[in-house]
Amino acid sequence: METPLWSELNSILSQYDLGDLVGFEQDKRGTVNTSFSIETQKEGIRNRYFFRRYKRGVRIEELQCEHSIINHLLSNHFDIVARVYPTREGSTYVWRREDGGDPEGVFYAIFSFLPGDDLYTWIDPVCSPPEIASSAQVLARFHQALEGYTPLGSKVETKIMDLLPVIDSRIVKCLSKAHGTVFDSYLQENLTLLRDHLHRTQHRLQSCLSDGCAEVVIHCDYHPGNLKFENGQVVGLFDLDWSKLDYRCFDVALAMFYFFTCWEADRDGCLRLDDMDLFLDAYQRTLQGKPGLGPLSSDELGCLVDMIAAANLYVVNWTIMDYINKEVDPVEYLMYLQHHIRTIQWLDDPIHRSLLDGCIQRQQVRD
Repeated sequence: METPLWSELNSILSQYDLGDLVGFEQDKRGTVNTSFSIETQKEGIRNRYFFRRYKRGVRIEELQCEHSIINHLLSNHFDIVARVYPTREGSTYVWRREDGGDPEGVFYAIFSFLPGDDLYTWIDPVCSPPEIASSAQVLARFHQALEGYTPLGSKVETKIMDLLPVIDSRIVKCLSKAHGTVFDSYLQENLTLLRDHLHRTQHRLQSCLSDGCAEVVIHCDYHPGNLKFENGQVVGLFDLDWSKLDYRCFDVALAMFYFFTCWEADRDGCLRLDDMDLFLDAYQRTLQGKPGLGPLSSDELGCLVDMIAAANLYVVNWTIMDYINKEVDPVEYLMYLQHHIRTIQWLDDPIHRSLLDGCIQRQQVRD
């Protein structure tokens, strides 16, 4: 007997020439969209695909943007991203209005199933040195392949320098809706620390950003949980639905925040500087002497410490917006908020800031 979920998947699959549905398994790792590994059979041959039901509220223009970026990467020999398959009518997505559901409807897309192993999530990833170097090289190649490219459609995600002023009002909004949870109490206790750090970061970046800081299409969610590995090498990159035009150095900083911020109880919020040094060196060397987009410039390196702070605040914004708008576990989200606050405390320590700055400035000496 077909379940409602089987019927939903089968109905969307019928718009493609990919065969008949013979099995599926939900991907539990996603936090925004709902995704499945599906298996089909066509002419006696079985194949696996990645099936995505997009979050409610996503616009056609956003899908066009994401899918055009994927197609541009593939056409420029960046072949470790998942191909998005066209329907029989040539569209890269399917739209359906659910019975009695949201009149805006729901969007779906089907992607190729990438090889490799899912070794990590965004929480507490500790990669091996070869994985770190390979991840940096892939990010550099990603930026290089997208230099000068203007995607189709548009994105609603705000650029980092426009988002920072908005975060303050969202913190206030979150507290105005407080209902006595451990999350609310911790946010209130650390309100002054968080807002002061936010304002300092915004001011510093306004002072140091310049024309020497490149803007390209960035991934904006580059972490080990969105990569697949094989024998220490990255063989797959996915989840480009956050990609947008923004500062390249922000994307590098966000990646380093995800890769190298510790989560262990006694070191929560600390940055692993040796691993960060390896990542930066591999990124810079990948673009050294290449045509087009070069390594991070002196101006970009000069902004990187504060961009790491902005990256942490970027994820603070996600934590707060999820907490406000979804039914979430306050204890789970308290863990995220504590991680952000401890990262702020580490970054605000003058000794740590000096060590971090020294790690970054060593790249200028090597150049």
